[in-house]
Amino acid sequence: MLFAHIFILLTVLYCLMILLFLTGLYRNRPAHNPEKLRVSVIIAARNEESYISHVLNDLLNQNYPQELYDITVVDDCSTDRTCEIVKSFEQAHDNIRCIRLENVPEDFSPKKYALEQAVKESKGDIILTTDADCRLAPDWIRGMVRYFAPETAFVIGFSQLTRPDKTYNLIEHLQSFDFLEMMGAAAGTANLGYPLAASGQNMGYRKSVFHKIGGYSRVKHRISGDDVLLLNLIRKYTNHKIAFASHPDTFVFSHPQPTLAALLNQRIRWASNGSYQIQLNFLFFIYLLLVYIFNLMLLIALPLSLLLPSSIPVTLACLASRFIFEGALAMKSVKFFNRRDLLPYFSLWFFAQIPYIIYVGLLGTFGRFKWKERVHSADSGYCP
Repeated sequence: MLFAHIFILLTVLYCLMILLFLTGLYRNRPAHNPEKLRVSVIIAARNEESYISHVLNDLLNQNYPQELYDITVVDDCSTDRTCEIVKSFEQAHDNIRCIRLENVPEDFSPKKYALEQAVKESKGDIILTTDADCRLAPDWIRGMVRYFAPETAFVIGFSQLTRPDKTYNLIEHLQSFDFLEMMGAAAGTANLGYPLAASGQNMGYRKSVFHKIGGYSRVKHRISGDDVLLLNLIRKYTNHKIAFASHPDTFVFSHPQPTLAALLNQRIRWASNGSYQIQLNFLFFIYLLLVYIFNLMLLIALPLSLLLPSSIPVTLACLASRFIFEGALAMKSVKFFNRRDLLPYFSLWFFAQIPYIIYVGLLGTFGRFKWKERVHSADSGYCP
């Protein structure tokens, strides 16, 4: 009986959180900044010779005055032709530069260190970040700048992992839907005035605010989290507003992980900052804990129902409640981001989420992951 009561309580709390995300998606806030601000686009790249030229060409073809934006690529100790390719662009275009890193301080995450060096060298009032493997629309800069109202310090952009007109395998489709759901939650909470997450593939912030909070100094030892940790630092230590860019002009495309092993490795890296949120955003930490415990109870309750038939009604009711609320969020998210093609993957994603969250959450706290040919432990330290 105690298990059933706890299970029901967690289900109610979980569904209320989903309802908040959904409510936020119905409170979309349009862009309203007409000014053209000085922008610096920064990219941290390591061994990206296959992609870097594409994103640089996208940036050179922006519908934004070239005298008002510059592009800095920080080459994070690449062993391929990444820096050489960027240097060739630098020679042909005055607004592109390459910073080559040879060494990274032991107590500093390589990507955070690369980004911080780029910010120090930047000329713009607004910093926009993306990844080397992303593709950008011609109005990306202009669209993102429109969300920087005077009181706004941080803008969360939308990133998608697949294109509707291309062919992908099942793992790629499922992670694309999963990421869409995370972006839906990010948009919903931002629209409610309490943002939880962002993606370094597509985001922007005011350089003055970055310096005001001390850059990455408070979280420099954390291997990942150059996006969500920065977001929460700005949310915690300033009174500035944080907006979500919902106009399609601001959307970017990235590449999904091609295999299940690669996907799990990436998500373990993302989850490695979950426990650290207790210091930056306690409500977000509680939400993550709620999600983990709720899925753990589902994982226990489903086989337990076979042994205790009397528990079947409670288990089915909790599972059905989650299906209904997450289905509603999925319906609104695919409409909000115009990705209705991903909706057929909802049912499979729904059931795969249960063991997936348990596995990723556990290894994200105690396991190891590989990132850019470097092996790290989930507590942020390097592993031999």
